[in-house]
This record gives sequence, structure tokens and C-alpha cells, in this order.
Amino acid sequence: MGLTQTLHTGVSGLSSQSDGMGVVANNIANANAKGFKRDRAEFEDMIQGDSSVGRMQDKVGRGARIKDIRTIHSQGNLTTTDNLTDLAIQGGGMFILNNPDAAADSTESRMFTRSGAFIFDREGYMADIGGARVQGYEALPSGQISSRISDFRINTNAVPPHQTENLRLDMNLDARSRVVEGDFDPTKPDTTSNFGTSVAVHDSFGRTHQISLFFKRASADEDSTWKWYAMADGKEIVNPDGDLHPIANGEMKFNSKGEMIEQSVEKSEANFSGGAALGQVINFDFGKKSTDEIKKQVGGTTCLAAKSGTNYHTQDGHESGMIKALRVDPTGVVRGIYTNGMNRNLGAVALATFENVDGLRKGGRNMFYQSQDSGPAKVGMAQTSNRGSIWSSTLEESNVDIAQEFVNMILTQRAFQANSRSITTTDTMIEEVLNLKR
Repeated sequence: MGLTQTLHTGVSGLSSQSDGMGVVANNIANANAKGFKRDRAEFEDMIQGDSSVGRMQDKVGRGARIKDIRTIHSQGNLTTTDNLTDLAIQGGGMFILNNPDAAADSTESRMFTRSGAFIFDREGYMADIGGARVQGYEALPSGQISSRISDFRINTNAVPPHQTENLRLDMNLDARSRVVEGDFDPTKPDTTSNFGTSVAVHDSFGRTHQISLFFKRASADEDSTWKWYAMADGKEIVNPDGDLHPIANGEMKFNSKGEMIEQSVEKSEANFSGGAALGQVINFDFGKKSTDEIKKQVGGTTCLAAKSGTNYHTQDGHESGMIKALRVDPTGVVRGIYTNGMNRNLGAVALATFENVDGLRKGGRNMFYQSQDSGPAKVGMAQTSNRGSIWSSTLEESNVDIAQEFVNMILTQRAFQANSRSITTTDTMIEEVLNLKR
């Protein structure tokens, strides 16, 4: 190998180490960039074969060059913030954003990032500061998350009221209670019944009405019978019969073990005043019966020798409500918390994974584009397949290790200096050759 070739070898070393220093400098410059993934310069040698006497001599190195600048997609540390729409991924996956500057059918129509510093724009879409909209799944009216992916938008409309249709009570009626003779008298409910309680229901406007329930033991046979009466305040009823107006009644039967074996509703009709829908039917349910598939009386009304009382009750009516807060689950589901106490699914943020994440193409602003090397994006919800969890009010820091980058800087600097010495030394050797003719 000629001496002049050695000069070119040294120059290739200077060039490759300069590029390597650029990689190190870029990592350090982005050490505080949220979601940034550091790069690593990967070098390779250059060789050239020289043939002589019909055989291949030892291959002589011709210098070095950068083979690839590889992005390291390791997990960065997570830090909490005070912004709900700051999202971070713990595990695999990337957020998907709709590129507002690209054609819909181009390969750059979607961007992928680990930087989750998002906001809600004026139209209610979740987006980054540059206007790229986050992709997610919309919620159906039932609250179920659909499989259709689109620009993720939060619907902040008020929840309309819903009148009570089903009312569930789990209670115990004291088996030691005496049988009350005669009929139940709405004007004397306390003396013509054994036990009373109250529950709240809602009319078609969402207004709350207190319903008084009275329970009267009708028989003490082996299968004891209890009758019940649901009464509303007469001031809240159209054409009331008195201070307490009956809106429903029925009976329950219990076996010798205190298990409910039968329940029935004889009448259920409420005509609340003030313009509410008339003829409101409420289905009163007192829980599982002993003949049900699950015979253990867990959550069912019983008749045991214990003080009468209500263990649990619920109903499906509610008043109208405005959204007052949001919550993001680790699965990426965004839930709305309303002023009426309801929680409702509003949608879910989608994540994408790739067969070869190293094949993604960098696009600046901590964004990546899909490429042929990466393969197509596999889109789904968080915590499915190998997709990680989503944490709200949290951001992922860069995965740059400053200490390691300074070590890389020192090594790169020393390598650059050594290559410069090989050039000056080769220059001295050439000078010695030129002095041979003297």
C-alpha cells in the first residue's frame, strides 16, 4: 500500500469520527427532549484485495466509515406533570398522529411518536402543539369502545336525563315480625306495616323523587308471605289520592330457610306532576330467588331472624349532567366524570407497534414514519399484545445517558486525534522519501 493511500485512510478516520461526534452532540442536545430516542453510530472498516502471483494476498484496510446510525428505542424514565393530557407509554408501542401536511394516501400521512405532550384543540380533538391529531377509537352511545380508528375527539355534551326503569333492592325482613291483620292503610303506614324504608327515583326530566316502601307480613306459615307497597308524595303526583299516593305494590314469599322463592309486582305506574311523562313503569326487583341457578342468597332479599334493613339498592335513572373531569385508564380509555356522578367512556387512545421498530424513518420533532424496513403498523389498544400501558399526567423523558455520552465523546475525540497523528506521521514519512535523492 502506498504512503499516499495511508493519507486517505487517515482522512476516512477523521471523517467517520467527525460524523460520530455529530451523533454524540445530537444526543446531548436532545437530552431534555420528551420522548427522544438516542442514536448510536455504527462503524465498519473498508478493505481492498491485492492479487499477486495468482493468489490473493492479505487484505489491507483502507479506512473506516459509518455503516449506520441506529436509533435505540429503549424505555425512558417517566416523570409526572400537572397536565391530564400529558401521556406516556410504559412498555412497547407508539402514539399515532394524523399528519396535517401530508396527502391522505401518502406514506407520511401518519406519524408515530413516544412524545405524548398533547392538548385539546378548539374543536375538541386531541393533538400535539403542531396540530397533528392523535388517533383513537370512538365510544358508542352504550359506552362500548368501537373498532373504528379516527381523529380522537372528546364529546363534552351534557348527558341527557333518564327516567328510572329498574330498581333493585337487597334486604332482610325480620322473621320474628308479627302478622299484621287487615289491609295496608296509606294514611296509617307505620301501624299497618312492619317495616319501612325509602329510595330515590327519577322522572323523565331527571328530577328526583323519594319513594317510601312499606313491608307488611301477611302470613306466618311455612312459606311466609310479605306484601310491599311503594308510595310517592302526593304533592308530586297528578291527581293524588292523599298525602301518600300508591305507585306500585306486590308480594314476596319465603321458604322455611328464609330464602325468597317467589316475587311479583301487581301494579306499577307513576304519574309524576310538572309535565313529566305519565304512566312511568318501574320494575321493582328484590334479588335472586332460591330457584335461581345461583342458589346462594348473596345479594338477594331474605327473611331471617335479624333486624329488618336494606343492605343494598340501586336504580338506573339519573338527572342530566355536565362533564367536570376526565380520567385516562392504563388501557388508554378516556372516561368522563359528570356532575350527576356518572362515569362514561368517551373513547380510547390507539397505539401502534412494528415488526422492526429499528426500520422506522426519523421525521424530526421526535416523530417517525413507517417504511418498508419497519413493516406496516399494527394498531390496537394499550395493554393488548405487546403494547404497553398509558399513563396520564406523565411524560417519558429521553433515554439519553449524559454520563455515557461524555464517555463516547472522549473516545471519539481520542480516535479523531489518533487519526490526525497517522496523517502527520505519514507526511513525515513522505518527506523522508523525498530526501533520499539528496
